[in-house]
Amino acid sequence: MQGNNPNSRFGVDINEYTQNVQFDILATKIDFLYLRASGSATGRYRIDRKFLEFAVASRNYGIPVGAYHFGLPSYDLTDADRQCDDFINTLQSGFGNKDYGDLFPVLDIEAPTDKSITTKVLINWIDRFRKRFERKTRRRLMLYTGIDFIELYDNFYIPGRGYPLKDMILWIAMYLKIPQNPRIPPNVGGWTRWRIWQYSEDQIVSGIGNPVDANWGPNNIDLLTQPDVVTGMQARFESGNISVSWNRNKDIDLLGYNIFVNKEWVGTVDENATNYLITRDKLKIQKNMPIEVAIEAFDYDGETSKTRAKVNL
Repeated sequence: MQGNNPNSRFGVDINEYTQNVQFDILATKIDFLYLRASGSATGRYRIDRKFLEFAVASRNYGIPVGAYHFGLPSYDLTDADRQCDDFINTLQSGFGNKDYGDLFPVLDIEAPTDKSITTKVLINWIDRFRKRFERKTRRRLMLYTGIDFIELYDNFYIPGRGYPLKDMILWIAMYLKIPQNPRIPPNVGGWTRWRIWQYSEDQIVSGIGNPVDANWGPNNIDLLTQPDVVTGMQARFESGNISVSWNRNKDIDLLGYNIFVNKEWVGTVDENATNYLITRDKLKIQKNMPIEVAIEAFDYDGETSKTRAKVNL
């Protein structure tokens, strides 16, 4: 995998055990922040005692923030559904209705370490969780795990299926202070690149009263967040058609835009477009029926704008 570089964004992750967090100071020291929202390490679902407080404070100080769930896979695959649904509800309790954080939501998998389940079961559990989460939220789910854990479970490889999780966005843990570790994360589990690298578990950071996990991110925060909401949208009737225009988004990973009429998709254009003509044959509406035209941006990860820009005609 790649190493960090001078442009790598810097972030930390904190939880209820983190002491004396001063968000006004922290906001000047980091580029992004992850919070533990919940965990199932004990076998039951539990919300982190500081999540709601930290989520509000992060937003108040303008820190790009996301959250993770510490999952505990088991032979009971239906428990992936329960943990997933509880995580979705917890995120909304911290960030707002249909709001799952600024950054990729994360499933943290680093247990069981005793290999009490098979690699196939582990992979199927994670895959079930992520597919359910992404279907219900329209957000991509990032996977947090460690190099040692991947290697413990057969490099996340299943004969005949290869590496089923390799298309998940990866947050990899590998600490540089451990002498036997390489200087950059190796290719593992089918992954050749990380999006976040947790390189330390005991970093001193101003604004936090105890050592914390430290992470290198991508060179631009856009690669951790949803595309911006489209601005400058206008729509007007033009010879029985609807002409739509907007300002181009500045997201560096922008791929294109989806256009909708009354919540029905009518077209997609690439990242360079700033206008679209909705022809009358696509307008499945009755005379005098209200018309809502909407647009969302999408990026290379398949993430879309948090909300659609809308115009009523």
